[in-house]
Amino acid sequence: MTQNALAKAAGISASYLNLIEHNRRSIGGGLLMRIAEALEIHPHSLSGSEESRLLSDLAEVASDPVFRTTPVESREFPAMIAASPGMITAFLSLYRAYRSGLDDIDALSERLSHDPFLTEASHSILTRITSIRTVAEIFDDYDDLSRDQRARFNATLVRESQRLAESATEIFNFLERGEAGRPAASPAEEVDDLLYDNANHFPALEDHANKMRPVIDPDGGLYLTDLINYLEDTHNTRIERRPSEDFLTSGYQWDAKNNTLRISRALPITSARFQAARTICRLEAADPINEILDRAQIGSKAGRVRASEALISYTAAALLFPYDLFLDDARRMRHDIELLQQRYAASWEQICHRLTTLRRPGAEGIPFHLVRTDIAGNISKRFSASGLQLPRYGGACPRWVVHEAYTAPERVIPQFVRLPDGSEFLFVARALRSGAGGYGVPRSVHSVMIGCDTAFSNDVVYGDRLSLDRPESAVPVGISCRQCPRDDCAQRAYEMADGTPKTAKK
Repeated sequence: MTQNALAKAAGISASYLNLIEHNRRSIGGGLLMRIAEALEIHPHSLSGSEESRLLSDLAEVASDPVFRTTPVESREFPAMIAASPGMITAFLSLYRAYRSGLDDIDALSERLSHDPFLTEASHSILTRITSIRTVAEIFDDYDDLSRDQRARFNATLVRESQRLAESATEIFNFLERGEAGRPAASPAEEVDDLLYDNANHFPALEDHANKMRPVIDPDGGLYLTDLINYLEDTHNTRIERRPSEDFLTSGYQWDAKNNTLRISRALPITSARFQAARTICRLEAADPINEILDRAQIGSKAGRVRASEALISYTAAALLFPYDLFLDDARRMRHDIELLQQRYAASWEQICHRLTTLRRPGAEGIPFHLVRTDIAGNISKRFSASGLQLPRYGGACPRWVVHEAYTAPERVIPQFVRLPDGSEFLFVARALRSGAGGYGVPRSVHSVMIGCDTAFSNDVVYGDRLSLDRPESAVPVGISCRQCPRDDCAQRAYEMADGTPKTAKK
């Protein structure tokens, strides 16, 4: 398509389109939609989100100590992506494989140190090697051995060699059974890629949920009782409420063979309702979910299973929290998550998740990011539409409020932060406890953080009590310690990418 033809289709002048093509004008809203429609591509392909994601991943990779002697300049990244996007994607895949290999080495080392079988097998191998070496040294040092002595030592050498081979074979068989190898991309990374590639918005699932909703409950309530009655009447599904001690991890279990949903009596009603909705979506939304998975670049069976579960949850959220109504309520309540919880009988995490999916072109909500961590700092969920780079290969900055939230579980904590590049964000985090049982039964704790660029702070209630108009009040943060250029952080865990030791910091 010529420049003039595209400009005419988009309703702008050719000179203005020329400025857009040379990155001298930014676009959004209706103009972005018109250009994308004229080019017959997804709007998010033009929004810069894909390039932003590649820049984010490259910045994190470049901070790895492996590049210390051959530093990669971040200012070169945009030109590299523009010139060879395929090569950059291949480079990131190679780095993933490298990190996966390091993880495998660490895992095998840990197993070798603590697994009783491997410890015993390693000792056996060392013993056989010592015996073989001793016999070899005897042959080398003594030329006057008698025939009987030489035959006896030869027999020992053969016997110990056979035992060495057997011990080595047992170890390799054990490691193969333990599935020591892994693909370059883990199932979690494959799901992350699926969400990013689709901007965490799946129109086919939204449409399917809209069709399901009036069939399940014409009144639109979709209370737990409505969902259970529908499962029992339409799908002949058995619902069992079980004691909490019957569940080792989560408070629910889907038994496909017996068409039974088992729910813990200790599971909160918001979670029980969501699991009932997930079960309906599992049974009725398989076709659109499989179509999405067939188009996705998921190479492993485990990744496909994990992605399927994520899309089932997405459909359940679309079912319980209708897009247009939820978006209107979120705007009216200024994204007060607790008010939205009350309005939709949902949990904090469910509401946060739904807010990140409001990315329908032409009817978009605030571009949020979301992170969930456990108390050890491991990131178990991550998505960003706000422009904030989220670490893929390590833990997040220790100054992020997602960690501070653990000091006051169930309390909502907002935070105003500034990154080294000057960008400012509003963070909101809350630590949540899940699971319940009798005395002494451990409960899991994790923290969920949602946030956005401060440009949207007037539409988010959590910015009201923060001094967003005073830049000096912002908490100076980074992405991760290895990437962070700040030299005045007392919480640095790793040396900087330039090799400066952390002990040299203030």
